[in-house]
Amino acid sequence: MTSLKGSDISTLPLLRRAQIFLTLSTWIAGLVLVSLWWILDLALLPRPIAFASLAFKLALLALPLRIPPPEFVKKFLRFSMVAADSYFPVNVVCEGKQEDYSGNGPFVIGYEPHSVLPQGISVFSQYGSQAAIPQGLSDTRILVSSAGFWAPIMRHLWWWLGCRPVGRASFQHQLRQGRSVAVCPGGVMECIYMEQEQGREVAYLRKRHGFVRMALQAGAPLVPVFAFGQSDLYSYCRLVFDWPKNRLLVPRAQWARFVRRIGYMPMLVWGWCGSFMPKQVAMTVVIGKPIPVPKIEHPTPEQVSEYLQRFISEMERLFSEHKEAAGHPHATLTVI
Repeated sequence: MTSLKGSDISTLPLLRRAQIFLTLSTWIAGLVLVSLWWILDLALLPRPIAFASLAFKLALLALPLRIPPPEFVKKFLRFSMVAADSYFPVNVVCEGKQEDYSGNGPFVIGYEPHSVLPQGISVFSQYGSQAAIPQGLSDTRILVSSAGFWAPIMRHLWWWLGCRPVGRASFQHQLRQGRSVAVCPGGVMECIYMEQEQGREVAYLRKRHGFVRMALQAGAPLVPVFAFGQSDLYSYCRLVFDWPKNRLLVPRAQWARFVRRIGYMPMLVWGWCGSFMPKQVAMTVVIGKPIPVPKIEHPTPEQVSEYLQRFISEMERLFSEHKEAAGHPHATLTVI
């Protein structure tokens, strides 16, 4: 883990620390608190206060996503990117030249690892403040689990940031519109297989054919991206998988199927000083060169497998060649 002693949060003015703390902890805290809110309401049923709270949440869920964000929300989203850059910090390394990412779009960006929360993927949003992001990859739509859009308030923040549900229809729609998409192919399955030992990265890719099939149907080049330091931002305890041990009421295989169905891994998460604030760990986001793909309306399984293997090979190369410069010389990557 690379600590940033020179820009430790404790050395910043109190107001600046408070702003950074509230901004960067919002993304995890919001999801956890909304989940607890749902659980509390269900536990309080059939009391009137539970019905009132459920009705309020349903009203929030009924609000259209396409309403324009208030100005203070825009400022919050911009500041969240600036705060991340200065707090971690986030360094972007691009293997290709600017022209490699322009005129060939849209692109399908495959971002790894997922970890607790793929926070670094936000550099590709319209609010990303990284000048190193190629123009052709900026203002990208970030495809996330549909489960996040069942969280009142947070769903609008995700939407305004540029996130969209990761379903097939949404994926195809963005590419047809000529807009690049960023997706973490491993998704929730990666949360099942990720390892807590520092320096041991896991990418769940070998069975992830969908994003490659979408790229082939649109003729959209694949762009491998790996974020070093991403897995060190939070500590976690996965229910059933990490605790309680040897006292499982539900077999792990059944629990894994349940996790896939609901779209997220139930876990306890903590960061800096046990809070929802991520740990101050430097992140290096390495963007690989685009992998050209032909446009095939109905790709065969063999064609999909061929380009998936190319993507995996490029991801492994990316990891191997950049891990030392990123400050993780002894890190390992297991692709499953």
